[in-house]
Amino acid sequence: MTLIRFVSALFLAAFLGLSAGMLPAGAAGNYAQYARALLQKLPENSGARPDLEAYLDKLVSSYRQANGREGLAASDMMREAARAQAADMMFAGKSGHKSRAGHSFDQRFGAFVEPTLIYKARGENAASDRKKGPADRMKAKALFDLWLDSSGHRRNLMKRDYEFVSTGVIQRGDELWAVQIFWSKPVPADSNPLVIGIGG
Repeated sequence: MTLIRFVSALFLAAFLGLSAGMLPAGAAGNYAQYARALLQKLPENSGARPDLEAYLDKLVSSYRQANGREGLAASDMMREAARAQAADMMFAGKSGHKSRAGHSFDQRFGAFVEPTLIYKARGENAASDRKKGPADRMKAKALFDLWLDSSGHRRNLMKRDYEFVSTGVIQRGDELWAVQIFWSKPVPADSNPLVIGIGG
């Protein structure tokens, strides 16, 4: 292979990677920037579904209330993070809790909150429905049922300390990719939840 062909092949590979939703390596350093860049590079046949996000927010809250837990307040605080992970899963072709650049859930959550705050409870459920058929409420409900049918996911969404939920849903054609992020109120700055019963 000549040098010109080699350089051309590298350029084509870089172009195809970006067009498929891959991001430059430099974007991986700051997850909030990575997430925003990812959401700006969605293919033409895909996008966020705020209607289904609101529907899934209500479903999890109603399910908890029907099963002896407090409902959850829908919040936009983690909406961008949830959408970005849903998009990342779509590009990867599988559900998971790490970004394609290797960001863990804790890193992704931490990019959207004040670094000095402590959250005693936080968690995430992720799933996709890639069957043929309309990407509608029925498909979103089937996706939610996947979480309920998994003991680990159901136990996660039922944790007692959760108070908020942000759902992110990305549609691509018939596919739905969804992430729900749960969390509690932050612990007051002047308290340490790990230190109990010290003093007089």
